[in-house]
Amino acid sequence: MLEVTDLEVFYGNIQALHGISFKVEKGETVTIIGSNGAGKSTTLLAIAGLLKPQKGEIKYLDKHLDKLSAYQIVSMGISLCPEGRRIFTSLSVYENLLMGAVQRRDKKAVRDDIHWVVSLFPDLKDRLEQQGGTLSGGQQQMLAIGRALMSKPKLLILDEPSLGLSPMLVNQIFEVIAMLKNIGTTVLLVEQNARQALEIADRGYVIETGMITMEGPSSVLKNSDRVKSAYLGG
Repeated sequence: MLEVTDLEVFYGNIQALHGISFKVEKGETVTIIGSNGAGKSTTLLAIAGLLKPQKGEIKYLDKHLDKLSAYQIVSMGISLCPEGRRIFTSLSVYENLLMGAVQRRDKKAVRDDIHWVVSLFPDLKDRLEQQGGTLSGGQQQMLAIGRALMSKPKLLILDEPSLGLSPMLVNQIFEVIAMLKNIGTTVLLVEQNARQALEIADRGYVIETGMITMEGPSSVLKNSDRVKSAYLGG
């Protein structure tokens, strides 16, 4: 479904990605793990069209994404839930969810999907008219994921969905990701919580200083001494 080949991205004169390559097949949950500053978020921003690569290619359903704008990429079925939530704080929960569906014209289906999102995140049910900025951090993360789902993505990209959340809320977020996986949603997950990411993913990639240094089935990465030492506290 998604294939990234020899991708290089720069911030000015600083090279952030050094020719990384990976793929995501339809129906898979794939995780990219790594430390702060390794290039995880840069990778996702390039896929979403928010950063332009200097070299390499990004193909999605056999179509090149590297020259497309972000809104064109969304219309093709890719939705990014960004690090830091970035909800519209002055809009209500309901309005935030509608913003996720801004390119859709099937109004009844949009309303139905709002009910579906609220069923995934019951904390939002009685807060549809509440201003986004007044929600707790966990509720804002639920809203950010829900907004990403409102575009009906074929590929859902999640950037650090558990960042800054309590253990209870982290478990709740990962339960929803597991549910999405079970209904066949293709997910690309970037996550510092490597243990839970590898528990839920089919395959994983380890990125260090802008390079993919390990890859394989999650079961193999979880048992790797190198991964245990660097990311699993073992």
